[in-house]
Amino acid sequence: MIEQTFEATLYTPLFYSSSEGRSIKTQPTLSATALMHALGYRYFDMEKRYVELGDQATSPDYSHLADAPFFVTDMRPIAVEADERTFRSTDYRSERHFTTNDSDIAEQIEGRGAKSIPSILEDSGAAYQTIRHYLGIAPGSKFEFTVWTDDPLPDRPFFRMGIKQTGEFRARGSELGDLVLNKYLLSEVYDLSDELLTELMENSTTFQRGNDPRLQHFVGADPEFVRERIVPEVV
Repeated sequence: MIEQTFEATLYTPLFYSSSEGRSIKTQPTLSATALMHALGYRYFDMEKRYVELGDQATSPDYSHLADAPFFVTDMRPIAVEADERTFRSTDYRSERHFTTNDSDIAEQIEGRGAKSIPSILEDSGAAYQTIRHYLGIAPGSKFEFTVWTDDPLPDRPFFRMGIKQTGEFRARGSELGDLVLNKYLLSEVYDLSDELLTELMENSTTFQRGNDPRLQHFVGADPEFVRERIVPEVV
């Protein structure tokens, strides 16, 4: 099993749904589930799923990742600017929409400020119009991740992530830093035992909790423990 660590630089704004609602926010630590799809599509012939129906549209199913011939960590932030902002308004009555990164325009359309346009938005309950704030990662941000696989990635891999795959990353080899492992991936996709996850927690610097199970991370996991106990179970 080959172990490779990369430093990835973001070259275009990244909007990734760490949490959703009126504000779609991207947390600085990028999930291994998203990274596995990005690398899988580009380098491992992973099948793309364009349309989800029924419960799958609202309850993501990541079970197919268990069959992937590689395992990755979360993307650990090294130098991240999480202040990229876009506003999108959709008028369902006329099927028109606009996108802007100008906060003043967004406030006028949303109905805030002294000279704002009258706001109907969702007040009527008729789904007339909705505005979403996309809070993303700015270009130039840097991350680190480690991958284990029998077939090594290129020395300088390139991949896309995020909403509509607009976040463009270019990576290069790096020294191993802190390993950040995704609890959701380990427990729900690879079905690791509670006992092994408890051992992993004891062999990590800290455990980062989140409201969404997909946003929980083992931070600073001991590399030797990961190599000897975790990697053989998942690849």
